[in-house]
Amino acid sequence: MTTRLPDFLVIGAARAGTTALHGFLRQHPGIFMPARKEPNFFAYEGEELACEGPGADYINNSIVDPSAYSALFAEAPADARLGEASPLYLYSERAPGRIKHHIPGAKMIVILRNPVDQAYSHFMYATKQCIENVSDFDKALTLERMRLDQGWQPLFGYSQFPRYGEQLARYFELFPRDQFLIKRYEDYQADPDAFLRAVYEFIGVDPDFVPTKSDKVNAGGVPKNQAFQDFLMKPNPVTKAVGLVVPQETRLKIRDWMARKNMNAPETLSSNARAMLLERLSDDIRALETLLDWDLSAWMR
Repeated sequence: MTTRLPDFLVIGAARAGTTALHGFLRQHPGIFMPARKEPNFFAYEGEELACEGPGADYINNSIVDPSAYSALFAEAPADARLGEASPLYLYSERAPGRIKHHIPGAKMIVILRNPVDQAYSHFMYATKQCIENVSDFDKALTLERMRLDQGWQPLFGYSQFPRYGEQLARYFELFPRDQFLIKRYEDYQADPDAFLRAVYEFIGVDPDFVPTKSDKVNAGGVPKNQAFQDFLMKPNPVTKAVGLVVPQETRLKIRDWMARKNMNAPETLSSNARAMLLERLSDDIRALETLLDWDLSAWMR
């Protein structure tokens, strides 16, 4: 019996509610999603991964083998809709072609967030995870190109990640538009129930199911106590010992709960950083307006 592959993918964007959506989809009785979020298979299939810099394990631990990827879905009920969420798929230049090869009929869910806000949220998330060693976002933006050239993970391309126009254009060259559900992050914030209903209808499962919701999933921020944050997020003998007896999913939930308690609210984005981001992203925002026939003037302010 051949193991099935996903019927749908949440392909992005990063820092636009995909972690929360992954949790809601896993709760639906008609959907099977692996416990592991972000296997990144279609971004890196068959590649030898040797990412450099802080947080490189996120990339280097991606699933690259087709059999290992299909094994994620081996326990799926026969009548379930299968899916997974990897926001790198929207960013990846190679993912569209690989998805077309393996699952050409897959439905794809895209959530787009104001790219300026997305970029800053990515920086705050990296700060919370203790993989961003620069405290000034303006400086991080000036280091972006050098870091990427040195082989650091894509997260550090803060102004490259939210270039949705060129990213979606790659997908639209290979797939018909009706295979995509494209929503705004603001849609989820304004009416989560209506947002989820639209997602469930698109996937083809009971749209009346109401999942349990939690607050501030995967939020970023500035640590109140940096030493404690380092203890939570960086490998050390205590966390390694805990990992031997506590399942990874449970361990990460406890870690993230403690990390959230150690967070102050994010600082305000500086006017200089906003101007820098708009200079880099305005051309892509205009391209996205044309591509989707959306009014995105609010993103240009």
